Amino acid sequence: MQAIFSIFQLPILVLNLFGFIGSAIWLLTLGQWRSVLVGLLMSVTAPFFLGLASLPTVLLGGPGIFFAKRGVTIGVYFFSFLASIYIAALISAWCGTVTFYFLNGAANQAFWPLLIWSYVVATSPWTYMAQQDGSVASMLAAFFAQAAFIVMMISLAFGVDLTSATQIFAAVMVVEVFFHMRLVADTQREGLY
Repeated sequence: MQAIFSIFQLPILVLNLFGFIGSAIWLLTLGQWRSVLVGLLMSVTAPFFLGLASLPTVLLGGPGIFFAKRGVTIGVYFFSFLASIYIAALISAWCGTVTFYFLNGAANQAFWPLLIWSYVVATSPWTYMAQQDGSVASMLAAFFAQAAFIVMMISLAFGVDLTSATQIFAAVMVVEVFFHMRLVADTQREGLY
């Protein structure tokens, strides 16, 4: 796990610090002011709507806690797995939709700033919500959303089409599910669940 954090730490830091301002300025100089305005609006409103869309995980967490209190480990794992799959699918759907919105029909000169802008718009709500929540599971999901987006960006740089790149994003989010389940197992083993 530490190796994955180390690999993605610098690119995430650079994209988070300079991606927003840099890509916005780049897009404005290319006359893509509409993309900047839509992206800002999406970034501001997305945490509310994604928070609502995340509510089923609370419903899935209830039975998990019920089973944890009764010592039924399989129930804890089952409902944690369902919640983790749901969040990974939601993150994949959101990030894929944002990327398709900004890159579909993009001119060659605007491709890279729009891709960076897509990263900012797609991942910032998850990072914000993870910071507000403060749970390790939320931080893990936000980290993997950023890492998956970087992997998707790299695959696009190597000529992979947008649909395949989005599938690569989803595949990375499947890895997040496995790490989340390991976190649940560690928590269960330590008796903290």
